[in-house]
Amino acid sequence: MNDMIIVLKEQFKNMGMIQRVSRYEERATYQSHYLGILWEILNPIIQVGIYYLIFGLGFYGGRSVEGAPFIVWMMLGLSVWLFMNSAILGTSNSIYTKMYLISKMNFPVSVLPSVNIAGNLPAFFAMFGVSLVVALTQNVAISLKWIQFIYFFVCMIAFLFSLGIFSATMTVLIRDYHMVLQSICRVLLYVSGVIWNIKDVNFPSAFKAILELNPIFYIIDGFRNSLLNGNWFWVDYKHTIFFWALTLLLLFVGSHLHVKFRARFVDLS
Repeated sequence: MNDMIIVLKEQFKNMGMIQRVSRYEERATYQSHYLGILWEILNPIIQVGIYYLIFGLGFYGGRSVEGAPFIVWMMLGLSVWLFMNSAILGTSNSIYTKMYLISKMNFPVSVLPSVNIAGNLPAFFAMFGVSLVVALTQNVAISLKWIQFIYFFVCMIAFLFSLGIFSATMTVLIRDYHMVLQSICRVLLYVSGVIWNIKDVNFPSAFKAILELNPIFYIIDGFRNSLLNGNWFWVDYKHTIFFWALTLLLLFVGSHLHVKFRARFVDLS
C-alpha cells in the first residue's frame, strides 16, 4: 500500500512536468511532417473509413447496432480503442526507451507512463469530438447521460495508468513482455466489442460473460451507453466492482514492483 501511495504522490507532485514533457514530445513527433499534428486526426479517420467499409457495409450491411447507426456506434468505440491501444503499448515501453535519461538525470521514473498517456490525449479528444459531431448529424439526441463521459474517462485513465506502471516495469525486467503485449492487443481489438457487437453474436452465454469482464469492453461499452442513452453505470454494479478491483490490483502490484526495482533499472536494461 505504501508503494502505491508513493507512486500516486509522484504523479500529482509532478503534474506540471508531465504536461510540459508530453507537449514537447508531441511537437517533436510531427515537426518534420508537412501536415504536422493534423496526422493525429487523419490517421484515425482513415482507419475508421477502412473498418466502416469492411464491417459497416460488408459485415453489418448498413444495419443499425443497438438502435444507433453503425458509423456512430463504431466511431465511438474506435476513438476509445485507438487511444487505449496506443497508450497501453506506449506506456509499456515508456521507461525502457528513456533509459538514457534515467542514467543521467534524477527524476521520478514513475511519471514516464503518465507522460505517454498525456501525450496521446489530444488525439483522443479530437477523434472523440469528431465522433460526437457525427452522432449529432445522425440524429442522436443529447441527454443527461452524457455526463457519464466524465466517469468513464476517469475509468479509462485510471486503468491505463495502473496497467502502464505494471507494464513499464515488466518490460524492463522481461523484455519479451512488450512483444507479448503487442500480440494481446491485436486480439483485444476483436474481443473488446470495438468493431462488432459481442452482445449480439451467437456465442455461449458463459463465453460472453467472460468477454464482458474485459476492462476495455467495460470502458468502451460505457462510453456507448452514455452517448446512446443506455443504462446508468451503477446499474451494472457487478462489472463496475470487478473493473475497479482489477484496476486497483494492477496499481498495487505495479507500484510494488516499480518501487522495488527502479533503483536497478539501468543495470537490468
